Amino acid sequence: MDTKQRPHYKEKPNPVRAYRLRMHIHDAPGPLKVTVSATQHDVVTPACLPVPNDNPGGHLSPVPTNDIPFQLERVSDTEYTGIFHADGMIDEDYHGRGICRWEMIQMQVQLRATGADKETRFIASLDREQVEREAGKRTYFWKARYPRVDDIDDFPDLGESDVNAIPEGSGAEFFSVSLETEELSE
Repeated sequence: MDTKQRPHYKEKPNPVRAYRLRMHIHDAPGPLKVTVSATQHDVVTPACLPVPNDNPGGHLSPVPTNDIPFQLERVSDTEYTGIFHADGMIDEDYHGRGICRWEMIQMQVQLRATGADKETRFIASLDREQVEREAGKRTYFWKARYPRVDDIDDFPDLGESDVNAIPEGSGAEFFSVSLETEELSE
C-alpha cells in the first residue's frame, strides 16, 4: 500500500489573467439562482505525475483537476457579472518529476430554480478557447425541465448550443443563457 501523501496543489494568491463574465438569462420559465460559478484547471503536462506503484503497465496517475469558485453579482433578474482568472494555479514540481503546468480548461455556471439539491442543474460553460477568443455562447434549455425532472433528482442539463438542433416551431418551449467574456487589462 502506498502511504506517500498526495501533494497540496496550490492556487495563485495573485493571479493576473482576469476576465469579466457577463451572463444573461433569456425567457426563463421562473426565477433562477446561481449555485456554482467556477473555473476548472487541469494539469496539462502528464509526464510530471507519478507512476502508480501498483500499475505494472506504467500508466500515469489520474490528471489532477481543481475548481476555483468566483463570485457572480446580480445586476438584474436576468443579468449577472463577475471576474474570474485563467491563471489560477501555481505551476510547480509537485512530484519530483518536473514542472506540472496547469491550464484553465473551462469556466462554468450552474443555475437552479431555488437552489434546492433535487432541482435540475442548468449548466452553461465556455471552454478555454472560447474564453480567450472572447467568443460568447448561448445555451438553450427545455423549459419542461424547470424546476426539476420528475423522478430524477439533481438532473444535470447541459442544454443545447446549436439553435438549429431545436425542433422547428418549438422555440417558445426553450429558454437560454448567454455567456460573454472580455479580458481585463492588467
